[in-house]
Amino acid sequence: MQIRSGICGVATLYFPKEDIFSNIDTYIRYLDRFYIVDNTPEPDKQIHARLLERYPQAELYALGKNTGVAKALNIGMKKGTSAGYQWLLTMDQDSFFEPAQSERFFSSVSGLGDRNISILSPSHKPMEHSDGLCVFEDKAVVMTSGNLVHLGSAASIGLFNEKLFIDSVDHDYCLRSLQQGFSVLQATNCYLTHRVGEAYKGEMFWGVKRKSFSIHSPKRMYFIVRNGLYINRMYKLVSPAFIEKHRKHVIDKIIKVLKYSDHRTEYIHFIGKALFHYATNRFGNPVNL
Repeated sequence: MQIRSGICGVATLYFPKEDIFSNIDTYIRYLDRFYIVDNTPEPDKQIHARLLERYPQAELYALGKNTGVAKALNIGMKKGTSAGYQWLLTMDQDSFFEPAQSERFFSSVSGLGDRNISILSPSHKPMEHSDGLCVFEDKAVVMTSGNLVHLGSAASIGLFNEKLFIDSVDHDYCLRSLQQGFSVLQATNCYLTHRVGEAYKGEMFWGVKRKSFSIHSPKRMYFIVRNGLYINRMYKLVSPAFIEKHRKHVIDKIIKVLKYSDHRTEYIHFIGKALFHYATNRFGNPVNL
């Protein structure tokens, strides 16, 4: 049964797999309108046809190339604002709500009063089930997937930053929200589930020690490094504690790939390019991700 909620949603697709349908099924009933943005260079038209048939409230935008996460989210934000919606759910293709979690999360929106809220986020870590509405606490940043973005607040905060393309797009929007005096709230007792990505084998000292770990590609490391530097510079006074934690997190990723990856030369190349492009103010997608 469709619930009239005053909430619209946007999902960003990139080479979607069959599980996209079961993932969407966990939250679609709470959305009056659903914007699907496919960044796949040569999208699967059969999947598109099935999406539109299965979800009558959906509008699908096949962009024919990877335009980045921020661009896709902004399509949803602009469409939702134009249509007069109050909230925009932002989802990636690999995330889903368990039934009890989705009902509690979406039901909690009405009990928040008149606070100046930018984002409501579920927890992104599984936890034991509890009853009642979600309890929220203030955060500096939250991940994009599963968020309810307040479209009225977005009029002051602005759109997602398309020059970042991917990585730290969520950090940038959250920190801009705080800068403009809006709250970013995350639930302490209800959560969103992510399907875990593939763990790749890495090695240290050419086979002396081996370790399994999840690793980003060299091109993704480019964006992590370049955009990390941007975030650190732009928001160091907005949330010094987060910026210090974020800086250490990026350094840890660099150390991990250089220490364990079989493709150190490629990582060094893209990390060096990220440093150069940041220094020369070059953004967007110059590495053709």
